[in-house]
Amino acid sequence: MRYNSNVLKKSLFHIYFLLLFLGIHAQDPISIHITDKDGFPDNEIYDLLQDKKGDIWIAANKGLFKFDGKNFTQLTHPKKQGRSFFNLTLDPYGRVWCNNLAGQFFYVEDNKLELFGNYQNIIKGAYTDFVFLNDQLVFRIYLGEGAQKVCAININTKKKRDLPLTVTGTSMGFVFNDILYYTSKGFKLKSYDFENEEAKLISDRTIHNITFSNFYKLKEGFCLIKSNAEHRNNSFYEYDNELLPVEIPRALNTHRIEGLFERDNNYYFSTSNGMYICTKKNNSLKIKDHYLEGIFVTKALIDVNNNLWISTLNNSIYIIPNEQLKKISNVNNISVLEKINDSSCYIGTRSGKLLEYYKTSNIFKTNLVSNNSFIRSISFNKKTGKTLYASDKSFFTFDAFNRKDNINIMNTSGIKNTDVINDSTYVVSSSSGVYIVKGKSQIARITFKRAYTSLFSISNNQLYVSDVDGLNLYSNDLKIKKEIEINQNPIYTFKMTESTNGIVWVSTYDKGVYGIKNGIVIKKLNEENGLASNFVNTINTDGNDLWIATEKGVQLYNSNTDSFKILTKQDGINSYAIKHIEVLGNDVLLSSNLGLFSFDKTKIFKERKLQKPYIKSVQIQEKDTLILANYKLPQESSNVRFNFNIKGFHSNQSIIYQYILKGVDKDWITLTRGSDYVKFNSLPEGDFELRYRIIDEVNGEVSEGDSINIKVTLPFYKTELFWLFSSVVSIMIVIFYFRKRTRRLKETQKIQLEKAEINRDLTFSQLENLRSQMNPHFIFNALNSIQDYIIINEKKLARDYLVRFAKLIRLYLDQSRKNEISLEDELSTLNLYLELEKERFEGDFDYEINVDKELIEKDIYVPSLLIQPYVENALKHGLLHKTDDKKLEISFVKNSDAQALQCTIVDNGIGRESAAKINEKRHKSHVSFATSANQKRVTLLNSAMNKNIQVKIVDLYDEERNGIGTVVTINLPL
Repeated sequence: MRYNSNVLKKSLFHIYFLLLFLGIHAQDPISIHITDKDGFPDNEIYDLLQDKKGDIWIAANKGLFKFDGKNFTQLTHPKKQGRSFFNLTLDPYGRVWCNNLAGQFFYVEDNKLELFGNYQNIIKGAYTDFVFLNDQLVFRIYLGEGAQKVCAININTKKKRDLPLTVTGTSMGFVFNDILYYTSKGFKLKSYDFENEEAKLISDRTIHNITFSNFYKLKEGFCLIKSNAEHRNNSFYEYDNELLPVEIPRALNTHRIEGLFERDNNYYFSTSNGMYICTKKNNSLKIKDHYLEGIFVTKALIDVNNNLWISTLNNSIYIIPNEQLKKISNVNNISVLEKINDSSCYIGTRSGKLLEYYKTSNIFKTNLVSNNSFIRSISFNKKTGKTLYASDKSFFTFDAFNRKDNINIMNTSGIKNTDVINDSTYVVSSSSGVYIVKGKSQIARITFKRAYTSLFSISNNQLYVSDVDGLNLYSNDLKIKKEIEINQNPIYTFKMTESTNGIVWVSTYDKGVYGIKNGIVIKKLNEENGLASNFVNTINTDGNDLWIATEKGVQLYNSNTDSFKILTKQDGINSYAIKHIEVLGNDVLLSSNLGLFSFDKTKIFKERKLQKPYIKSVQIQEKDTLILANYKLPQESSNVRFNFNIKGFHSNQSIIYQYILKGVDKDWITLTRGSDYVKFNSLPEGDFELRYRIIDEVNGEVSEGDSINIKVTLPFYKTELFWLFSSVVSIMIVIFYFRKRTRRLKETQKIQLEKAEINRDLTFSQLENLRSQMNPHFIFNALNSIQDYIIINEKKLARDYLVRFAKLIRLYLDQSRKNEISLEDELSTLNLYLELEKERFEGDFDYEINVDKELIEKDIYVPSLLIQPYVENALKHGLLHKTDDKKLEISFVKNSDAQALQCTIVDNGIGRESAAKINEKRHKSHVSFATSANQKRVTLLNSAMNKNIQVKIVDLYDEERNGIGTVVTINLPL
């Protein structure tokens, strides 16, 4: 088979041409994607709203959020059911409202989410939107089987009433000029006047196969969008005293429309396939731009700083600061930008790829002359159409047909820059010096020093060269060299460009930009006269104007008006690491570490009004308090902090705060960059006015907030009245003090005398107790027992009894010298005493001593010579006169309630009453010596040693009132 050679060549050419192109790139504006890294924790967004203060409200799957210009804050309510919110709406008072699928309606007041009401019983889980008609909350309720009605609730009284409306579609309607517009049966447009309770037919246009309907506010009036059950086949109508159909593009007719707003005669449609921007002409919408293709956009708005907010169903939020700034390529390793004409330019990369960019079609074409080595410089010669190509491996010129002419040069390594001198001559700056190249070979070497850049001034036929020694100017014949200095200091530059008026602009590393003409510095651009930063990345001319990329933004300098305009991150500049700038007609190209960007220089600069700062929060004594216009503070509570803020996304990027406290400060005080609060640890007495403002560092614009008045009052103890009062009181206190001191000394003396007397009595009491324990009767009986043992020749028993008796006497004498003894010693003495008495009674009675196991006997102390007399009384007066079965029981336990040691002495004797009768017969007026001594000693101990010893004696009786014993209870404080 034979082919036509012309056809074959043509086909091969088309294939080759297609292989050269990288393709057409969509140009989305630069956007900032808000994620959890920015403090926003949700991806699924349903609605956006900007309130009258400029705050942004976000209804999302995870709840309700507020953005105040700096932080995202979530608002919630303890009675909230579910977590999602919908239908953000402003009521007539400017409050933000929303609802949820549980039938709950909420509003925000004083930064708190308040529950208005729960209407689940009538809404029954259905999704419903709502509107405000005057002071009425209006929404639909569902009655079952498709039936519904419209309900109105007064937001002040919560009084409910039904409205005589039948609403079809999915939208409650739209309130315009206090009139509710809604769709009725057949999707006919009607209006309802709440005040007059009057409904009117606005349009009798009947539309079939419509399920969904939505109303949207326009610049003038509103519009209605209807769609079928699949959210397709959309119809668009604008209201102008009638519903007027508007033709929409096919793309909008095949995607779900979720939102719409109008701005500058552009219609912004939020759809299931991104955002479409349309213009209207001859009652027809045409697509102008398409953002975020493939992403489900739910809502969009323009904030107070003209940022475009876009919420999505599964990709959180995108913010577009400037729609004019667009990313045209992801190539981030660009080493060279070189303009060919107003429609195209070369792009060289560090990886050695040479591209040609055509702005009209947004096409990138790969030029095959490159050899995959770092492209150092590209210089296009406008007169010849040839291009000088310099890379790490190659150095040549090529024409429009890619025909190459290699150039012989001594050293091509380390080339920094090239520039065109004339039709066939170039200047080359490298690490080994500066060369002049003509045709295919090197003709001169100007310097052997490391060079950074060079530029041939076409206006003046002069060559500027920057090397390690500074900036030098050479004449056209290269014979005259002039050092260019400023204040007798060299100028070190890495980038030079020439404007139409013949000024050569040079950028320095940290001194800003200088304008030079004929070797003389005629203009200085630095921070003092409008340059955003003295640290400059690159520059390029645009006629007589100059584009400057600094570390704080991209600026356009107008040399005629000597003024600056600036683009910052607030305008969408997402990186200040800009290495190259090229101007193609009205389009400006920027290359940075994040890619290649472009914008229309006639539209990029937006009018941004510097927002008014406000007090975000106030803390007094480290605690949050209400924000007021006036504060009255006592001086001791004048530790106060004021936190500042401004509305709008990225508004804080280039501003600094200043404040002045009138009455204290004489000049404005500038806060540290990034600081947004002022704190006063302690203010003096007086009336003060706190004024605060923000200053835009870039353009110097100032905006002042509302001032705060602070009145600080002295505490009473610092006033003159207090000092007069305190002086009088001090004198009175001195008099009172000395009188009281004298009285106290007398009382102390009296107490000491009384205490001495008590101690004396206590000593006597101890002696009396000792006497009671060593009474003659007891001693006589003991000695008599010993004598009996001796008589009956029981020498061992006599000796043993005598030893124990002597030991007991020694214990009594030893304890009489102490105020307290251990419980262990007391028990030992009692046991010894009772053993002797039992033998004296000839085994006629039994005794038992019980001690609580919890008591640590050696650690518990009791008054000496206190318990034995009561035991003696039990023996002497209770058991002595009983004939048989004589028992004595002594117990020691801890009384937890009274925190005391309780000693209980129980005998089964004849009782005190019978004993008293017997003693009366023997000795009239007899009083137990031991009993009276012990009672006196208890009283003295309680008084002198601040104790609370309690003694209780209870007589025991049988049913016939005969005495059967006595119980003595002694409570000793532990």
